[in-house]
Amino acid sequence: MSFSGTILVVDDHEHVRNALVRQLEVAGHTVIARSDGIQALEAVQQYTFDLILLDILMPGMSGDKVLAALKADAALRHIPVIVISGDQDLDLVARCIELGAADYLGKPFNKTILHARVNACLEQKRLRDAEQAYLRMRLYLLSAAADHPAITDNPDIQEALHHPDNLATVDQTIQALLNRLEAEQRERRRAEAELRNLNLALEQRVAERTMLAEQRAEALKRSEEALRQQTNLLRAILDSMGDAVVVTDTDGHLIHHNPAAVQILGDRLASLLPGSSSAPVAQSPDGRSWLTPHDLPFARALHGESVDAAEVRLPATDCHPEQWLSITARPLRDTDGLSGSVAIVRDVTEAKRAEEALRASEERYALAAQGANDGLWDWDLVSGKIYFAPRWKAMLGYDDTDIGTSPDEWFRRLHPDDRERVEWRLLAHTRRLITSFELEYRILHRDGNYRWMLCRGMAVWDEHGRATRMVGSQTDITGRKQAEEQLAYGALHDALTGLPNRTLFMDRLSLALKRAQREKHLFAVLFLDLDRFKTINDSLGHAAGDELLIAVARRLESVLRPGDTVARLGGDEFAVMLDRLNAPEEAEWIVERIHQALQAPLSVRGHTVYTTASIGLALGNEGYERPEELARDADTAMYQAKMQRRARHVVFDPDMRRKAVSHFQLENDLRSAIERNELRVHYQPIVALNGRRVVAFEALARWQHPQHGLISPDQFIPLSEEIGLINTIGHWVLRDVCHQVREWRRRRPRHFDMWVNVNLSAHQLAQPDLVAQIAHAIADAGIPPNAIKIELTENTFVTHREIAIAQLNELRSLGVGVCIDDFGAGYSSLGYLSQFPVDTLKIDRVFIARLGMMREHYEIVKAIITLAHSLGMTVVAEGVETEEQATMLSALRCEYAQGWLFGRALPADQVEAFLDSRSSL
Repeated sequence: MSFSGTILVVDDHEHVRNALVRQLEVAGHTVIARSDGIQALEAVQQYTFDLILLDILMPGMSGDKVLAALKADAALRHIPVIVISGDQDLDLVARCIELGAADYLGKPFNKTILHARVNACLEQKRLRDAEQAYLRMRLYLLSAAADHPAITDNPDIQEALHHPDNLATVDQTIQALLNRLEAEQRERRRAEAELRNLNLALEQRVAERTMLAEQRAEALKRSEEALRQQTNLLRAILDSMGDAVVVTDTDGHLIHHNPAAVQILGDRLASLLPGSSSAPVAQSPDGRSWLTPHDLPFARALHGESVDAAEVRLPATDCHPEQWLSITARPLRDTDGLSGSVAIVRDVTEAKRAEEALRASEERYALAAQGANDGLWDWDLVSGKIYFAPRWKAMLGYDDTDIGTSPDEWFRRLHPDDRERVEWRLLAHTRRLITSFELEYRILHRDGNYRWMLCRGMAVWDEHGRATRMVGSQTDITGRKQAEEQLAYGALHDALTGLPNRTLFMDRLSLALKRAQREKHLFAVLFLDLDRFKTINDSLGHAAGDELLIAVARRLESVLRPGDTVARLGGDEFAVMLDRLNAPEEAEWIVERIHQALQAPLSVRGHTVYTTASIGLALGNEGYERPEELARDADTAMYQAKMQRRARHVVFDPDMRRKAVSHFQLENDLRSAIERNELRVHYQPIVALNGRRVVAFEALARWQHPQHGLISPDQFIPLSEEIGLINTIGHWVLRDVCHQVREWRRRRPRHFDMWVNVNLSAHQLAQPDLVAQIAHAIADAGIPPNAIKIELTENTFVTHREIAIAQLNELRSLGVGVCIDDFGAGYSSLGYLSQFPVDTLKIDRVFIARLGMMREHYEIVKAIITLAHSLGMTVVAEGVETEEQATMLSALRCEYAQGWLFGRALPADQVEAFLDSRSSL
């Protein structure tokens, strides 16, 4: 049951005061509100109140002082007072209870608890008032008989008693009064009996009400405890949250926040709320507009809007760094409507920075991929769809809309010989059988041709180890493949004539020899040397000489049988292998056809040229074990033919000993040459094409024979290798070069910062103490290691690959440079090239000679330079003889060159004079 009454509400917070007034008026109470203690004391003097709701903490006169003043006034102390406080004011609440407060109400208040406590206090006051009325009535009845007002207060009786003339009527009056008094006494006894019954009923009702009040108080206490626990739990949850929680009233003023709000926002919090100011405080995510507190989610929620994860940027100030916030806000409502707002604020600054870093990284990757000219692809293995980047499609000649997202767009275009291999590699990688997906394959272009592609990819696995995605790139390597094919072809074929070179010829000769040993069939080898070729070459020029060699090659091909092989060994020397002969005479018959074909006149650059050949013939038989033996004998027979008159051929005779005698004599002379100090070192300049400055020299050994004069290394180096003198000669050359460099540096300390290339043979490379020899020679001369650079031929690298890698790595660690000589003349795999510790690559002169005349040579040279640069090597072009060649090499970014255009090999005592006269080539 609820009771209505007149209630005074005292609170300095208008929104709290108004909320209490609304709730109490809805319950039927008459409410008067005041905002401070002074006004409250004035109101109780003006009005009669059944109950007072009093805030404890108020400016000026606090609630406890107002309560003390009320209890000190006897006329006011009976008014029950409910004090209002927050949980943090519990000590003040206890003090107010001691002062006589009837109850207390917590902030923020619960409507149910509010009405329960108000009703309880009003009911208790009503019971107290009823008890007081009862007591007053009882006192009145008890005193009525002795001092009844009918006598004491009746003026007629008083007048009669004081006037004797009226005594006659006194008896009548008294009798009437006695009758009246007797009636009143009867009425009083009846009233007393009724009052006793009422009193018993009232006491019963009071007892019942008291019990009910106690039960309600106990229930209220339990509710308050549950509410307190829930409040504490909620507060603990809010306090433990990493995100800021901000609660405002309807005016946008802060009424609650958790500790995270201070950690995240600090003193910035107040400036963000709509109750602060209208100045711009933040920026929109795109940075294009400024936002005031009224634009932020806190204010929007106060207008009834729900805001989810709205991002704002707080610019950096002198006191604060830049900060990104994600704000989720909701309006708060009660039975009276909107009561405030609550917002969760998350600091997403680090996430934004990570997002920006990721975006920048992705942009860099996209730019790098675009710059690398790669076609990207992204395969969703769950849905089975592949995203092909526009560049991927353009590499095959298609527009972006021409190719869909099916894997078949890829696989059906693969070359039939490559498809199974690609599918297996993909499957193996997604099943983690191989760590990465990388392979080369051919894929069909829109123009109907196949392009070579290098494809790389990497799978992404989920937590169960299943591949869910695969991303990768596709690079067009058609140009590289063509260059490799050209290089491979060039490694086995003569660049000028297109014929097989010595390497391929010896390989085929080896096969023929093995076949002959198995099948006992006859074959023959011819070595040809053109007569008068040097005269023609010197008189008409190298270009004419090259044309002559090409014409001779074509004529040789025209007279041979299918299955025979013709090769150019170098210079004006050719070799022919005649396979499956029926008789020795058939070989001589073919030789005669060759003579006849070569005797016919040739037109070379407007000149009619006649040429012949000296031919050596060696018949293959089971007595030969190695192809080199057969080639040697054919070569011996050719020299015998050359010693006779032109256009002759000689069949090798096992009894020929003159070459052996000559060979023996030359061997003895070479052994003595070292002892007699007949060896010399000449130096050919190497120039930087950019500026034509001499930067290095190549050391070239010469033999100053007392009878034959200056002998080139082409004549005695092979012999020294054959007789085992190459290591001795090589060591002598190295020591001589080191000491010569020391002398140059001593005499020209400011100018001689060049290095010298020293050639090593395969025999030298195999020496276990090679590195120690080189280190000792450099240390003995007192020169820096980078003053020496070691040169090895391409074939030496490949033939002795493991030894070369080990030895040259040690040399590199000493600081000695390493150079590949005659690159392109051998047949090394390009895959091996990256394994060698090499600084410089020298292009063989055969490619340079025809650089301006044959497109194929130009492309090969270009490919070699590009390959070298991609591996971090510098490039030297050998045999540069024309300005045109030098210009083309510069355009191809070749760094260095050597050749007759820049200078021939010079004796050591002429080098300084050469440098003085050729300071700039």
